[in-house]
Amino acid sequence: MLKDKTIKYYFLLPLIVWVLSINIFPLLYILRTSFMDWTFGMPSRFIGIKNYASAVIDVRMLGSLWFTFQFVVVTVITEVVLGFFLALLFNKEIQGTKTFRAIMTLPLFAAPVAVAYIGVLLFHEEYGPINAVLSRIGIAPINWLATAGTAKVTIMMLDIWQWTPFTFIIFLAGLQSLPIEPYEAAIVDGARPRQILRYVTIPMLTPILMTAIAFKTVYSLKVFDIPFALTQGGPGTTTEVLGMYIFRQGLEFFNIGYASTLSIIFLIMITILSSLLLRRMRNVY
Repeated sequence: MLKDKTIKYYFLLPLIVWVLSINIFPLLYILRTSFMDWTFGMPSRFIGIKNYASAVIDVRMLGSLWFTFQFVVVTVITEVVLGFFLALLFNKEIQGTKTFRAIMTLPLFAAPVAVAYIGVLLFHEEYGPINAVLSRIGIAPINWLATAGTAKVTIMMLDIWQWTPFTFIIFLAGLQSLPIEPYEAAIVDGARPRQILRYVTIPMLTPILMTAIAFKTVYSLKVFDIPFALTQGGPGTTTEVLGMYIFRQGLEFFNIGYASTLSIIFLIMITILSSLLLRRMRNVY
């Protein structure tokens, strides 16, 4: 019989093997590949940090990184603000509230690729319902995917439509978990609804707010499906996110070494940002 002090390590062994084989080994392999000049089907050779030096001056990579940053800032801020106010609106026990709550969460269950193809129909220049509505109010139809500005707005609007329910659910659960005593004390002191929102609700909901921002920021950094299916990065490369550029380097151009380098850079960025957000969350809690 195994001793009690050692048997726990045997139970942990399958998990350790799983982590090493599924997570650690691919990471180390990509790290090694990032220092290689390797095109698929060709011999590889060690080139040191040349791939990293090329990434720093890669205009297309910097452009995709800039659009990724724009996407994250706009979508996270909009989704957090909309989710918060929708949660305030539906945090009332009135007739039909439960039905509306269920309807609000429906976009969250759609696949991002399906959302992108729905967007193609919605924003179609000739037959799309959005341009039909604009025509009714005297605005000329817009070719949403033809210019860089409108294409970016279209991608962001689709992401906001799909992921606002995520922040809505988080804030609604947070509001319903808040204690009632501070509200009763504020009402007794004569506080108005706006003062209660500013000085009672928001401070108590700050940990939930930071959680929503952290989760949505990390997810938005990894966005791929909607811009890839909707615009393929066009027009030109103006809506190409960093994940799409890495995909093209690795699986379209078969430049495995450079794609690995970009993946490591992207991983470092996400790790640093996640660490900062988690540190901020710990300070809040």
